[in-house]
Amino acid sequence: MSTPLEVALASAEYWVYAVRFNNALVLVAYTTLYYDYLLTFSDEVEYFWKSASLSIISVLFVVNRYLGLLGPLPLLTEYFANLPEHTYVDVHHTYHQAYALASQGIVAVMLVIRTYALYNRSRRILYLLVGTHVSGALVCLVAVLLSVSPVNTITPLPFTYAACDLSLTNNQANHLVIAWSAMLWFDTTIFTLTLVQALRMRRHFPGGLLEVMFRDGTVYYGFMVASNVSNIITFLITRTNSPLKGMDTTLTNVLSTTLTSRIILNLRNPELQKPRQSQGDDLTSIWYTTTAAPVTTATTTTNTTTYGCALTDADTLPAETQISEVDRV
Repeated sequence: MSTPLEVALASAEYWVYAVRFNNALVLVAYTTLYYDYLLTFSDEVEYFWKSASLSIISVLFVVNRYLGLLGPLPLLTEYFANLPEHTYVDVHHTYHQAYALASQGIVAVMLVIRTYALYNRSRRILYLLVGTHVSGALVCLVAVLLSVSPVNTITPLPFTYAACDLSLTNNQANHLVIAWSAMLWFDTTIFTLTLVQALRMRRHFPGGLLEVMFRDGTVYYGFMVASNVSNIITFLITRTNSPLKGMDTTLTNVLSTTLTSRIILNLRNPELQKPRQSQGDDLTSIWYTTTAAPVTTATTTTNTTTYGCALTDADTLPAETQISEVDRV
């Protein structure tokens, strides 16, 4: 039979391991966030700021980009500083939840607009996307509100722990599993709609912007599924009152923000939008997006809309594949 001292030592050893592992994942997330920003800063200046114009996507891009960069900074103290005062811990938990909600909401709106544009501004698709997003948001909200806040949970420990206690009970974790599952369902809906439209239109648009949108959508979905599923697993399999529950949360939020910024920047990169000539087809259709003068020039008649999307030889395509207007990104 273990003595109280042995139990305390075993518990302390587990907490040291759990906190260090959790903090290591946080460092991976922050490193990914700021390293990717440095890698893409020149593209941001070249393809965004030099031709920037006021639009919904442009505003959302800036907010997503720089809220994602500056918003996590106060959270460093939650992981790496000693916050003995309960008031400070309460403020940090509240801020963390608000930041995660805001960042995920912005990303969701950008994905809705992107998919809506891909479907030629179809109202049915818009209603489906908005309905999925709103229902998922309500599920997340209800799941969080019905759960006991971590700041109101005191984990009994046989030793003194001065840092911020990020442990969760099994009941709290189960509620968060529901919330993260709702976000995973939304990402799955976005990916499925992108895949269906890409398969429908690939014969008419070999390469170019459609391929970029499908490729980026696939990469985004793959990363988010892996991150979301691993996060959900940590909620379910780790012991109660463990700091390891939800240890992938910060990394998941960072990946969501970073990949969404990449999607917008790739849509503006003319080097990624060069179409391939389809065999047995005289179509030289080019679908590109810009906020300034077109970077590439079509040799045939171009039907350009006020939304900054050009589709060459649109009249030669079936009606169901013609995309006439896409919101400027």
